[in-house]
Amino acid sequence: MTDVPPRPSVAFYLRVSSEDQDLAGQERELRLESDRRGWSVVAVYAEKVSATGKVERKEYGRLLLDALAPGRHWDHLLVWSLDRWSREERFSRAVQSIEDLEAHGVKFHSLREPTLDSSEDGTPNMGRDLLRAILPAIAAFESRRKSERVRVAMREIREGRRRTRSGRPPGRPRLVTLDLALRVANLRGTGLSWASVAQRVGLKSETCRRAVLDLRRAKH
Repeated sequence: MTDVPPRPSVAFYLRVSSEDQDLAGQERELRLESDRRGWSVVAVYAEKVSATGKVERKEYGRLLLDALAPGRHWDHLLVWSLDRWSREERFSRAVQSIEDLEAHGVKFHSLREPTLDSSEDGTPNMGRDLLRAILPAIAAFESRRKSERVRVAMREIREGRRRTRSGRPPGRPRLVTLDLALRVANLRGTGLSWASVAQRVGLKSETCRRAVLDLRRAKH
C-alpha cells in the first residue's frame, strides 16, 4: 500500500476594518482556494482592525511570532489581498513584509493578487520587481495629472466659467469683513486696548491688528 504524502499546510490571515463588516466571506473564499490547491488549513488569524495604524493588530502580531517559531506547523500563508495584510502606504514596504516572511521559509499567497505569490522554487518574483519599478512612475503621473486638474479648475472658477460645489468663492471665507474691520478701527480709536477690542468683536487681538493695518493700506 502506497503512503499518501501529507497535504501542504496553510494558515489564513483575515482582516476587516470595522465591527460591522463580516470576516466569514473572506474565510469562505480562502477555504475554497485552499481546497483547490490541496492545502490543509491548520491556523486562522482573524481580526477586525482599521487600516489607520492607530490600533494594534494582535492577531497579526501573533501570526508573526508563530511564523518565526521553530516548530511552526504551517508552510503557506494565504490572505485575501495585500491591503488586508499590510497597512503600509508604500508598496515597497508592504512587499518587504512578505519577503521577511519568505526569509523564514513561509510561502505567501494573495487570493486577489497572485502576481505577489511566493515562487515555488524560491527564485525572485519578477511580478513584484516589475510593480516596484512602475508604481512610483504611476504615482508621479497621477500626482501631476491631479495638480493640473486642480490648477485648471481654480482658473476657471476665478474667471467665472465654473462654480464651486458650494456656490461660494474659492478659498477660505474671510474672517474679517469690511464692516467688521471698520468697527474694530472705531473701537480702537476710542482708546480701548487691543485685548478689549478683540473681546468686543469676538476676534483675536492679532486679527484685529491686521484688520486695521489692511484698512490703512487700502486707503493709500
